[in-house]
This record gives sequence, structure tokens and C-alpha cells, in this order.
Amino acid sequence: MSENATENQPVKNKNIWNLVLGILFLGYGAFRLWQKTQMEETDTFGVLLSLVLIGIGIYDLYKYFKGV
Repeated sequence: MSENATENQPVKNKNIWNLVLGILFLGYGAFRLWQKTQMEETDTFGVLLSLVLIGIGIYDLYKYFKGV
């Protein structure tokens, strides 16, 4: 009596939008952060917003790869 290992494990449904949005948020946030660091006067709100976008992108990628 041989059982297939995948029959007992639930199938994790990976949402492709988590991957797409994660890459977009991470890329755009990194680009905006790079732009803000190249300016002579840094905008605190702009830097904070860029870091938030990077964080959202990392979280979306985490959700995609962990299947949350």
C-alpha cells in the first residue's frame, strides 16, 4: 500500500499578484530611495515613504514564497 506524499499535504495556493506587487513595490521603493539619496536636500517624508514601499514589497514577496 503506497501512498503519494502529495495526497496528504494541503495544496498551497500561491497568489501571483503577491509576486508581481512585491517586485513592483520593492523596485519602485528602491528607485525612489536612490533618487532621494542623490538629492542635496533630502525629504524626510519621501525617504520614509520609500522605506514603507520597500517594506510592503518585502512582505508581499514573503507572502508569495511562504504561501500565506
